Amino acid sequence: MKRTVPCIIAAVLLSLLAATGCAGNPMSEEAIQRTVEEIVAANLAIETSCFDMSVNEAIAIQEASEMREVSVSGTGSGTVDYVNQRMHLVTNQTTDIAGVSTDGASTECFVADNWMYISVGAPDTTAKWMKMRMPAGMWQQQDQVQQQVDLLKAADEVNYLGTEDVNGVDCYVVEIVPNLASVRKMMGQMQGQMGGLGGIDLGGMDLGQMVKQVSMTQYIAIDGYLFMRTDQHMLIEMTPAALGVKAEFERLTRDISITMVFSDYNKPATIQMPQGALAATQIGA
Repeated sequence: MKRTVPCIIAAVLLSLLAATGCAGNPMSEEAIQRTVEEIVAANLAIETSCFDMSVNEAIAIQEASEMREVSVSGTGSGTVDYVNQRMHLVTNQTTDIAGVSTDGASTECFVADNWMYISVGAPDTTAKWMKMRMPAGMWQQQDQVQQQVDLLKAADEVNYLGTEDVNGVDCYVVEIVPNLASVRKMMGQMQGQMGGLGGIDLGGMDLGQMVKQVSMTQYIAIDGYLFMRTDQHMLIEMTPAALGVKAEFERLTRDISITMVFSDYNKPATIQMPQGALAATQIGA
């Protein structure tokens, strides 16, 4: 979840500022450590938050005789209640194939009581709810924090880009280019955890080797050190062999960009599932 990351990236930022003198007089190691401890405490104290997101994806499918291109764009909004371990997310997306846009599809997702409830709707159809068990320990943050620490320690680049306003909040801006080998290792760990999602078997896939490029830009509030925005970019290349399946395509490339803007920290949040979700069909064991 989002709350596990800001303290780590803010620590990298502070170290960077101290080393370059961008924060005025360089900070002492003791001052950096004290500030990092305050950042960790502030972020672990988050009880609720909201976010808006946008996704743009370019898909290229190489077949034996031709290359097909598909573009997908989407928007969404969500609320997370960390105290009660609940989440609500609504997304809408449009797909463009050969210059022709399809009617948009909408997805609604709830996480509650260690279950994920999903409804996918399309124009002129009645949405049906499905549910699946969440992996054990989804809301336990320590392992996720350690993954982020390891990832950032091995980053190929950490660049301070200055400051920028995000919805009226002044933010530090930090660009991070993780080490690809570290990203692949983390993806392998995530694959093992995802194997418990709805009983899905991912054993035949090699998710880590599919990742070819990763970068992210974080916008961290100067006052309070909370995440206000994150931009992520990932290039993924899939082959039938990596997916562990037989398919007609030779290679599928996904170029994905995601922007998330966060707000309403620690404001009252009510997440209540609709009646239809309570009668959802279970997927997996």
